[in-house]
Amino acid sequence: MRELRLRASGLLTPTPGGPRLTVSLDIVHLRRTAAGRIVDSRRIDGSVADEAAKNVALLLTDATARIDTTLGGLQSAVATIHERCAGDDPPTIGRADLLVRVETAAGPVVLGTVGYGAPAALVPAVTGHDLAGLAHQPDAEPPDDWRERPLILHPGPSAVLVAGAAFSLTSRNGRQTAQRLAGRRVLPGLTIRDLPAVPTGYDLDDLGDPAEVNTLVDAGRICPPVRWRDGVPQGRAVWDHDAAACGPPPIVRLDLDGPDGTAPSNAIEVLWCVEGLQRYHGDGTIRIHCVARPVDRPDNSFVIVLHGKPIHLLRHARGLTGARTAVYGDSDVTTRSLVFASAAELEGTGHAVVSVVNS
Repeated sequence: MRELRLRASGLLTPTPGGPRLTVSLDIVHLRRTAAGRIVDSRRIDGSVADEAAKNVALLLTDATARIDTTLGGLQSAVATIHERCAGDDPPTIGRADLLVRVETAAGPVVLGTVGYGAPAALVPAVTGHDLAGLAHQPDAEPPDDWRERPLILHPGPSAVLVAGAAFSLTSRNGRQTAQRLAGRRVLPGLTIRDLPAVPTGYDLDDLGDPAEVNTLVDAGRICPPVRWRDGVPQGRAVWDHDAAACGPPPIVRLDLDGPDGTAPSNAIEVLWCVEGLQRYHGDGTIRIHCVARPVDRPDNSFVIVLHGKPIHLLRHARGLTGARTAVYGDSDVTTRSLVFASAAELEGTGHAVVSVVNS
């Protein structure tokens, strides 16, 4: 049976003469064995992806128009729609993602999301944030007692911690540690799952292995690592036409779940990560610069820096609050906001440094 994998990608950038939009199409015909393993592919031409190309263009123009109305400072916007065709059936939409990079008063900020349905739903998911706060210079003085106030990490900063924790458990050294510590409780009731990257409707990866959910941490306890095959975690192989071989997925899909937490009325909200600065370091720590504000003084924003190992930081989570949000950037992470201990408590363990950037 014929199987096509389609990708429509678009890039929109501002120019003095108006926005410049470019859209590219990639259509690959796949050949699978009876066991489900892809063994060959070839690029083809055709109009089967024309609708996806139109949807990409609409995504970009709609999203950037809304961003410009609220914030301005657009640097670039990228959107991708993945579709597949089986036999003579029309294309079905798989994953769609949207990434907008904006220059704000605090610095460059990336707003990204991903979805597995109608692509148009991505626009309000990106532009529906409280973006007006990014239009003002984050130079307010933090409250005198900010170190004693609990923190609420919104989905963007939370996603960085989740991705960092997942990497620390799935890297070569991390897998050895996870095997040794399997069953040990390391987090306060949080569950981190690695999700399959297969197209909608498929239950096998491109090597023909079952594509199942891999739980990295279950209710706070480390799970044994999955087996690897041909240099890829079992169930995660993705065919690369240009390399004519399977490899790991380009974007890791992660999900964070856990007990509900109460959002304190005196908390410091950590809203958005500022880009352009190194996040991940060779010693296993992360350092994120974020726009923050007191819940009780939402117009007074400042920049806070959080530095530590992701697993150590997540140990101080007190629960989840707010809506589940798909955050798309260097990983695809679905999470809610994380209610954390105060900066003073985080630093008191010796595993974190929390500071404010002076204007």
